[in-house]
Amino acid sequence: MKKVKIFVTICLVLFFPIIMEAKKYSFVIDNNREVYVSRSTYEGSKMLKVIAYGRSADAAIEQAMVDAVAALTFDGAKGQGEMEGCPAVLLNGREVYQENKMFFDVFFKKGDFLKYVGKVNSTYPTGTDNVKTSKGRRIQILLIVDWKGLAEHFKKAGFKTAISEFSNY
Repeated sequence: MKKVKIFVTICLVLFFPIIMEAKKYSFVIDNNREVYVSRSTYEGSKMLKVIAYGRSADAAIEQAMVDAVAALTFDGAKGQGEMEGCPAVLLNGREVYQENKMFFDVFFKKGDFLKYVGKVNSTYPTGTDNVKTSKGRRIQILLIVDWKGLAEHFKKAGFKTAISEFSNY
């Protein structure tokens, strides 16, 4: 019986060396982001039209989610049509990033940002919203970002936000 336990242990060590890691997301502060406020939505959130690129449609959608949260966090988003633009959540976002690079890299690369962003539709973009390019896929997708939730998260972390002085936005 002891030999069986030793054999099983050796098999587990040799044949299952896969270390399970959390999914990592691609985040670079200086990426060119195409993020626009698209439509009205419920209080404290923003509906954004995001254009992103990836090797596959899934990768492009993931990148769009990163881009949406990163744009609202550091730079804000331009308005589209009759919609007004949206200010960045963080005051002096780029400077705050440089001073707290490790915090934001963990927030984005480990996927902590995902609780603040969601897809409007559960299906893949189609037609001109999902185009094959020489480098993979170019997608255009509508996402909802919890702008107020992001601001509260960063405020709790000790950063100055656009709504630091407002109790209800």
